[in-house]
Amino acid sequence: MSTIAQARAAPSDDWGDVPVPASATVRLGRDARGNETREITYAGGVVARQWRDGSGKPQTMVEDRSGHGAVLCLREIYIGLREDLDICRQDGDDALRRVMDEGLDRIDDFVVANSLTPITKDALRATEETRLKKQRDAAALRGPEAQAKICGGGDAQRMLGGLRSASLDKLRAELAAALSVPRPPVSNPCL
Repeated sequence: MSTIAQARAAPSDDWGDVPVPASATVRLGRDARGNETREITYAGGVVARQWRDGSGKPQTMVEDRSGHGAVLCLREIYIGLREDLDICRQDGDDALRRVMDEGLDRIDDFVVANSLTPITKDALRATEETRLKKQRDAAALRGPEAQAKICGGGDAQRMLGGLRSASLDKLRAELAAALSVPRPPVSNPCL
């Protein structure tokens, strides 16, 4: 489970510190092997499944089943694309860069508003900026020839090519649809 979605609340039982707000439903049971299970369904279609392994220690898997996508996965994709736009600059990328920045801002607002544990936008931005700086520094160390080779082909070029040819209005609309259902931001399932 992502640290953004983890709770600091004291456990009310021995299932650990997975948050269970009043709006969530909890089902206790047993799996096919007889292991204890607990399923927490949060508003918006996010589900935490817990089970005890052979040691009795609880294991947790949290999934977004809303049909709108895992928001923290989406955030990582946006940050990665934003990094690629910085490193593989082309003329005409300014409008796309602004749309990506606006999108990250909207995603961060969503995370702050819907996280199961308190998180600030400043904290999110700090992790984002640290990552972007690390990528820029690594690109500078590689040098212009190596960087041109990376930007000229491979995954970065395919992703950026598709992004550069996309309609900016369509990108905004797709993000609005992904963020249209309030729910805890989680990472799974990711692409």
